[in-house]
Amino acid sequence: MMRLSRVELRRLFSRRLVVLAMIGGLVVSALFLVGVWQSSQPMSAADLERAEAEYERQLADWEENGEEWVAQCLEDEAREAELTGTDVDFGCEQMEPQREWFIWESPPMEDSFPMVLAGQSYLLVALALLVGATFTAAEMSTGSISSWLTFEPRRLRVYASKVLATGLGVVPVAVLAVAILVTGGWVIARSFGLAGSMDGSAWSSLAAMALRILVLVVLAAMVGSALGVLLRHTAAVLGVVVGYVVVVETMFAGALGRFQPWLVARNIEGWVNHGTVYYVPECTTDSSGTMCDYVERSLSFGHSTAYVLISAAVVVVVGALVFRRRDAA
Repeated sequence: MMRLSRVELRRLFSRRLVVLAMIGGLVVSALFLVGVWQSSQPMSAADLERAEAEYERQLADWEENGEEWVAQCLEDEAREAELTGTDVDFGCEQMEPQREWFIWESPPMEDSFPMVLAGQSYLLVALALLVGATFTAAEMSTGSISSWLTFEPRRLRVYASKVLATGLGVVPVAVLAVAILVTGGWVIARSFGLAGSMDGSAWSSLAAMALRILVLVVLAAMVGSALGVLLRHTAAVLGVVVGYVVVVETMFAGALGRFQPWLVARNIEGWVNHGTVYYVPECTTDSSGTMCDYVERSLSFGHSTAYVLISAAVVVVVGALVFRRRDAA
């Protein structure tokens, strides 16, 4: 089995599209640092001066008219509550201009970098799917798998070696991509004085997140290789994946409401971020019409873990069953 896997690894890295995809992943990961650098820069002296002037102007306006504005706001709030029969909060007590509304500061690395790393995870997952799919689909579509089976007729061993090779093959590039982003991000944050809060606990949390991303990328590559076997063409795999993302995750995600815990992207988010939240509409209808509020719901890390692992296992097992029985020609 290990001999077969080593052979498949060599064949994996001999494919030009696979190598180009991996290089592309590293290049794009490096480009993420451009966004990190831009978001880490403080306000320029000119922008700071304009913001201070605008804050002072609005504060003076508030000191002159604030009491009148609050009274009008409270009156409108009471009228709306009477009309709807529900509690209404217009935020009348928070109307006074605050300096932080005008003068922004770049967030520390501890707060900002997990979002950057989470964004990179989607890129790495997509590339891993592509690598896995193109590796197996090329052999299935050209029929070269038939020649390979004459040397090793035990189909499940061949299938397992291919799936394992794709999973192992993406590990080095995934580790390097994450390392480039984390190291570069730390250098940038330190140069702007934003890395001071990165203590041992923050680094441990970031390392755990990076490890979860690495596992996810391995699973994505294995799923991609299984889909390549099932659909036999890289274009077919990409069509199914893109179609699902566009139709289900983009067009109808908001309408699915309470079914969001069963969406792939939501559970990837829950896996990477060690849990996440989503929002569902809760509507009430009375004589004045229909009122809807969006209520926050939690998606636990345990749920996302089970979803990701079971989904990946199902696809890989189905691929094995189909490969075992399907005509290889």
